[in-house]
Amino acid sequence: MTTRAPSPAGGLATSGPALASGHARITALWESLRETGGRGVAKGPPVYVFVVGQDRPDAVDSIRAIGDPASPHLYGVVVAVPDRPSPLTGSLLYQGVQRLTDAGVKAGMVEPALLHAVPEECERYARRLLERLQGAYPKA
Repeated sequence: MTTRAPSPAGGLATSGPALASGHARITALWESLRETGGRGVAKGPPVYVFVVGQDRPDAVDSIRAIGDPASPHLYGVVVAVPDRPSPLTGSLLYQGVQRLTDAGVKAGMVEPALLHAVPEECERYARRLLERLQGAYPKA
């Protein structure tokens, strides 16, 4: 059984085990969502994150809206950027976002990012997704 820490102002709570393990608050919050299977967001929509690497540009073709495009799903589109990015990087990100908007997803429900394999960048992106969830879908 997981104990829940007091909920921050935005409404999502972190778990005791995640905080006790020494994680930073945002990492603990992310881990809490993983532990609970995402149940930490009360009646919020699912979040779908698509990650494309430059070594597999054809993977952008698999980006699509999940279920009804008009439903309030938050989408993340990430292009993983190696130390030596190719000229395709920006184009892949644009194509991924365009595939979602062409399918009827509102542009405001897509959070695009170019990310290096650096923990700080990934944590900032995770924080941004969580802030979007907290702001758009506060707990009642």
